[in-house]
Amino acid sequence: RLPRPPRVVVSCCKLDESGDGEPVAVWPLPRFYTHLEELRDKYQRLCDRKREGMPVDSKFGCSIAWGPQGPREDEDEDEEDEKAKDQKAKDERAEEDDNEEVTLQKLEAVKSFGRMMVLSESLGKKLKDGALGSSEVAAACRALARSKFFDGDLLEELCKCLPKMLEANKLTAEEATDAIVCLHELNFYNKELFSAVAKSFKTRVSAIAPAVRNAMLQCMEVIGHKQDPDFQQLLQAPPLLPGSPNYKTIRCAFFAKGTCTLGSLCTYAHNMQAPMNLTDASKEDAWRSRSVMLTQVQMYSTGNDAYASAPLL
Repeated sequence: RLPRPPRVVVSCCKLDESGDGEPVAVWPLPRFYTHLEELRDKYQRLCDRKREGMPVDSKFGCSIAWGPQGPREDEDEDEEDEKAKDQKAKDERAEEDDNEEVTLQKLEAVKSFGRMMVLSESLGKKLKDGALGSSEVAAACRALARSKFFDGDLLEELCKCLPKMLEANKLTAEEATDAIVCLHELNFYNKELFSAVAKSFKTRVSAIAPAVRNAMLQCMEVIGHKQDPDFQQLLQAPPLLPGSPNYKTIRCAFFAKGTCTLGSLCTYAHNMQAPMNLTDASKEDAWRSRSVMLTQVQMYSTGNDAYASAPLL
């Protein structure tokens, strides 16, 4: 076995006027260093008090031979007072943070989890009271998604507020997309909210920008919403207007797969003979415009020569 290392200790003395020291303590070296740091901190506080013009007692307490003079024992009371003041200031700042009012500008400026936590209490109260407009609610959804701030109670209040706003047509497609993207980012599924979005925008899919439609569809597919397959089909293939040349002419791709959920309301042709697009239709009928050789019966009935360029009936 290796020999045990010697224990290093420090003998502390109290100096008198003659310079002689009376031993007062014997400490291990680590404890001695800790004591030095404590004395240094106390002396620094005394210097700070003196600079600020606060009264400082000239009497000394315990000291070490080469170090600065330490404070008196009653300095502990002053230290406790300072700690109490610091704690009071922290409590006041915390109370100010808790009472911070949520606004559109503050929500748009949220970049961190901690900042979102400061605003969460005020946001929850305003959601519960219905005191936020559509722009503030959409900004709150974006802030929650950016900061990855998951609060089950706050999200429940959000999911209670959003369907009411959708029912009253107070949300645009972009704002509704912000809401479901928020839930997707936080992995929080609420069937009622997704169904409310589908119900609100089912008849207005054609007016939604392609990027917004794709974002809606992606969120619904990834999060596993299966209650509105007709709306998801419309997001992939927006309905055609009755005046469009493609209306009821182009073959329905979902019908070809046997998965069309719109039935008679589908604006595409449910016919396997229908072309996939009008360009293909023109190619399929191109042979009709070319000259063809007629039989005797056809020549007699049409009055043309053996090679006729007239389109066949």
